[in-house]
Amino acid sequence: MKHFLFLLLLIPFVGFSQVGVGTITPSPRAALEVSSTSDGGTTYGGFIPPRVPTTTERDAINPGFSDYGMLVFVEATGCLQIWTGAAWADVTCITVATPEVWINEIHYDNIGLDSGEGFEIAGAAGTDLSDYEVVRYNGSNGDPYLATISLSGTLANDSNGIGFQEFLVATDGLQNGAPDGLALVRVSTGNVIQFLSYEGSFIGNSGPAIGMASEDIGVDESNTTTPVGTSMQLVGTGNEYVDFTWTTGNAETFDAINTGQVIN
Repeated sequence: MKHFLFLLLLIPFVGFSQVGVGTITPSPRAALEVSSTSDGGTTYGGFIPPRVPTTTERDAINPGFSDYGMLVFVEATGCLQIWTGAAWADVTCITVATPEVWINEIHYDNIGLDSGEGFEIAGAAGTDLSDYEVVRYNGSNGDPYLATISLSGTLANDSNGIGFQEFLVATDGLQNGAPDGLALVRVSTGNVIQFLSYEGSFIGNSGPAIGMASEDIGVDESNTTTPVGTSMQLVGTGNEYVDFTWTTGNAETFDAINTGQVIN
């Protein structure tokens, strides 16, 4: 019997080509092209350079001379920096804005006599809530009802730099919808940070949210199905309002992170 030995020769090849992010036709003169849109101009995005918390983490990169041109953004100083080959130099520095607080939890209705009505504010630890107020809105006429709720206190660091604080109201202090809403207002600027509603949307007729359309949170409560001790809450992973979605039916978690909510 004859035996045959086949040898497979693996020959490495090295090729060079342009790399495109968000585009399949990068410029032939660019090693890397990042497009601001990948759908022909319907949606757009920006470029975020690598971020490090402080100069300690930046120095741990330990670049050498051949790494000149490297870019990092130092969060503690707000500076975009470039490595010269010998030292880090500022390209530009900014004052990083403090993220706005948001309404993180609401309870307005339950089976039987309404109990534990109120809302929760979440935001960056250290935020002085005395610069904020909540205006209750009647959806049937678009006007505020009852007194404006002036907030107070300072948000603690409850989870990864975010704090939570409850504000309870008297029984029937939040109307039962169809629809009704809450406007979160920054006192020093008069800006409406949020205009949320439940059981529908409406246009503000007076007050700070005049002319504004409320954002229906898409979940609600009922005096026939909502158990006492539950609430409407934001769930999901993130560190600002837009990262989360509303749900209802979980046990209330006022003054703490919500069930199913992760702060990163």
